[in-house]
Formats: sequence, C-alpha cells, structure tokens
Amino acid sequence: MMELALMLMLAAAMGVLFLCGYYVGVIKEKYGKNWLHAVPVTIAILMFNVIWAITEIAKTDRWQ
Repeated sequence: MMELALMLMLAAAMGVLFLCGYYVGVIKEKYGKNWLHAVPVTIAILMFNVIWAITEIAKTDRWQ
C-alpha cells in the first residue's frame, strides 16, 4: 500500500515537473525573456526536491 502511495506521489511530482518545463517554453515564446519564467522554474526546482525526498524515503525500512 505504501509503495502505491509513493509511486502516485512520484508520478504527480514528475507530471508537475513536466508541466513546469512546458510553461517555461510557453511563457518564453509568448512574452520573451523576463521575470515571469522564474515562477515555473522555481516550482520545478521544488518538485525535483520532492522527487528526491520521495526516493530517499522509499529506501527506508518503514516505507517498504
């Protein structure tokens, strides 16, 4: 059960990471280079950290 929860969280985080990359491209093409693309990049960095934390949690005995 825990493995399923971890996989769903990991898939959701990767989906958000993909969408952030997509929206960076959309913002860059629509508005040019400005501060607006910093928001999706920041969210992508946070999601990468979430993915890293989930994979580290999955290695512990409690989550097996």
